[in-house]
Amino acid sequence: MAEPENPPLIRVQLFLKKQDRVSDEFFHNYWKDNHVKVALSNQKFRERVVRYNQFHTSPKLREAAKGFKIPVPDYDGIAEVWVKDLETWIGIASDLDFQAAIKPDEDHFIQAPIEIMLGYDNTVIGESIRAKE
Repeated sequence: MAEPENPPLIRVQLFLKKQDRVSDEFFHNYWKDNHVKVALSNQKFRERVVRYNQFHTSPKLREAAKGFKIPVPDYDGIAEVWVKDLETWIGIASDLDFQAAIKPDEDHFIQAPIEIMLGYDNTVIGESIRAKE
């Protein structure tokens, strides 16, 4: 399938692994309760992101997934950010204030490097996410 000329939104997926020195509980609680505040404190992020979702998993759920007999990636979570277009994400990710706040906070609990995937949704069931007007 060819990429649509004007996809409704671009989804940025950031694949996260917890640092070995932190517990699963610390990783998930810190991400939910602390790191999110750092992201939301950035005006560009707050104003230009259409949707921000945190996908959390656990060792128990990863182990259960192995029962399907297909490879299970070794991530502890995926940060999902929907933006209007690629230029919007580039603007957020390259914002010096955003970088200055996010990177040091990631160093508390996320293992580097973070892997990224860019794409767009083809909603089959449920409501599509649309850009803010």
